[in-house]
Amino acid sequence: MQRDLEFTYAVYKTGSFSQAAKFLYASQPAVSMAVQRTEEELGYQIFDRQTKPLQLTAQGELFIQHIERVRDSEKALLSELEKTNGTEHARLRIGCTPMHAIYVMPEALSRFREIEPEAEILVINEFPEEMNRCLREYKIDIAVNTISEVDFTDFSYLPAFAVHYLLAVPPGAPVNKRLSDFALTAQDVVAGKHKSRQCLQVPISVFSGTPFVELSEGTEFYEQTRKIFSESKFKPRAKLTVSTPAMALEMAERGYGATVVGHFSVPADSKMLYYRLRTQWEHRDFYLVLRRDEEPTDIQERFIRTFLNYMGGRS
Repeated sequence: MQRDLEFTYAVYKTGSFSQAAKFLYASQPAVSMAVQRTEEELGYQIFDRQTKPLQLTAQGELFIQHIERVRDSEKALLSELEKTNGTEHARLRIGCTPMHAIYVMPEALSRFREIEPEAEILVINEFPEEMNRCLREYKIDIAVNTISEVDFTDFSYLPAFAVHYLLAVPPGAPVNKRLSDFALTAQDVVAGKHKSRQCLQVPISVFSGTPFVELSEGTEFYEQTRKIFSESKFKPRAKLTVSTPAMALEMAERGYGATVVGHFSVPADSKMLYYRLRTQWEHRDFYLVLRRDEEPTDIQERFIRTFLNYMGGRS
């Protein structure tokens, strides 16, 4: 029942079944069935399906008002429990993807620890589609995530950093011989030369004869690499499929094939050659995401300042 209520409330917030399905990362039939079950439980229709965008029926308005009172009550209870436990200003729960937990968070948290040595910090790894749900349910205080167009009502977004996607190619690959003017070393990437206007871009189609190390579906880079490949109707010759970007880079370093990497994950001592791809998906912006309905606590504000200063210097 709780899941059906969440799906029904998402339809109300987004104004359509299709937008709710997109927001929930669920199929539209699954959302429709959840609403139908909720309506059957109530004995009334919640939405007038003849209107676009969807409008609430009279009974639906009462139902949504009740749901929002329950949500507000839960928020108040959680806030009071935090105060009772004496942790309102001492605990910080940060949500981020596994990739950012490896390559971004350690140094950022180390710097934050210098100014908040007594703070209890909990880093929760979630994939992007789950992050805002955890934030909405008060399981985390701040999320490091991409932007979600349907969530401006509930969340505030602070620009934090961008991940630039490069193609990493083993140095012994034959394709490198004719792309010497385009290739970047690891030191070039660490120095940020891939972001320079003078850095030449290469179409992914040039690598049609090069074997690839691919990522399995469900990993955080999978969606981005699919966009890059689909844009050029490129079908990589997959020699190996692995579950994480870190493993993909490791196997690429061992000569298995080329792979798409984020620039933050490039080690300075890497022997690979890196290429800036000619694609609209060459970078992805990330934000600090906060709940819009409450002011950040002092510890949250200090973390935000520390994190943005660190990422600004790193970028």
